[in-house]
Amino acid sequence: MGKKWGFITLFSSLLILSALVGWLLLKPEDSSAEAISKQEAKKLVENRYGGNVTLLQAEEQLYYVRLDIKNQSYWVKIDSKTGKILSIERIGTINEEDPPPSLSEDEIKKLILSKAAGELISFNKTESGGRPVFVGVVRDTDENKTTVTVDVETGNVVSEKTTPANPPKRVTENEAIAAAQKEVNGEIDDVDIETESGQTFYLIEIKTPDDNEATVQIHAITGEVMAVTWDD
Repeated sequence: MGKKWGFITLFSSLLILSALVGWLLLKPEDSSAEAISKQEAKKLVENRYGGNVTLLQAEEQLYYVRLDIKNQSYWVKIDSKTGKILSIERIGTINEEDPPPSLSEDEIKKLILSKAAGELISFNKTESGGRPVFVGVVRDTDENKTTVTVDVETGNVVSEKTTPANPPKRVTENEAIAAAQKEVNGEIDDVDIETESGQTFYLIEIKTPDDNEATVQIHAITGEVMAVTWDD
């Protein structure tokens, strides 16, 4: 009786072992195992075709890669086990981004008034450097006028300039000559007006009775003598 049960136990063990070995040999491959990673698939496509990978999806044992080359898009199908490129299919042309909408006139006016407080007395659309711009003039309570130029498309302030209501009066040439002759007695030889570092001035050359020559610099607004230079 004991031998019989021992034989049955041995036979059962061998049967289970055989079934286990058979399952290990015949079991399907693990579909989750990947021979190449997503990053490797991305590099593979970009290195082979150039362009940029903008999308990569994994489905079963395949990678689906969207590749953009210049203004064209493609789907590239890759075997994730072997890294073999199975197919490449053109999707179509990449649509360029729509240009940003232009600012409305009301938005431009609000922008101008945020730069210069007062009353908007002039508002015109024109072009500057080939781009559409609005030019607005704002007058403040002191009657000063500020001209603001705004790019229609970007909303950037192109320029901003304030003109005083009562600009300083410039000294006339005769007044500058009179001031120079008070400083240096002589005959006027030449008169020029120049602007340097934001200051405007007269340069008046005077020849004295003893044949010396001097250049007197007169401030064009105040009429003050700024400098006297003698020729050697």
